[in-house]
Amino acid sequence: MHNTKNTTMLTLQNAQHALNVHASANVNAVTLNAQAISNVLASKASTFASIVYVTQVATSAKHKHVNIQKVTKANVQLFNTNFAYAQAVQKSASAISANNTSNVQAFTAQANYFTHTNCYSIVKHNTSNALYLYTSFNNAKSIYFINNVQATKQQVAQYLTASASAKLLQNDNNVVHNATHNVLHTVNVRTIALANIVSIVANKQHISV
Repeated sequence: MHNTKNTTMLTLQNAQHALNVHASANVNAVTLNAQAISNVLASKASTFASIVYVTQVATSAKHKHVNIQKVTKANVQLFNTNFAYAQAVQKSASAISANNTSNVQAFTAQANYFTHTNCYSIVKHNTSNALYLYTSFNNAKSIYFINNVQATKQQVAQYLTASASAKLLQNDNNVVHNATHNVLHTVNVRTIALANIVSIVANKQHISV
């Protein structure tokens, strides 16, 4: 762990490096250290961070032997203490005129498949006990690879199911629709498996596998 400023964008070279690091970590069964993350976040209730992670893209059954991976670099907010998700959604939703005011006021957070640990942004899967990073996304850029060769979204889409293809090719939109309450908002919370994360830069510190 060392001090650094991570101001570079996600380039092809950086993405290929992330793939290699991730592959090596998987072979050696190494994941990002949860305690190290907690230590970095301990000085603040919340902090902005840059994360790089690799995910496997699920293909349709007939293309199951095609290896598609996505490398993402995202600017996120991480939390050491409680993040008032429901209140954040209500505040965001209140600024969207298409929402019904009663629906916004009635919004509550639903039960999740995970439990927050002492460090709020480290969560544990309720069944598998796998650890995830709980994040609030601000923006992100991704590069796709088909069998380790850079590919466009259009090229990737042909190997997916119809619904997954349509979702991939839709225009990027940061508005989230909560179907349960029929509320639109822009609070984009995601959980990322620690096993998929290559590096985190937060509070001028760099953690990597």
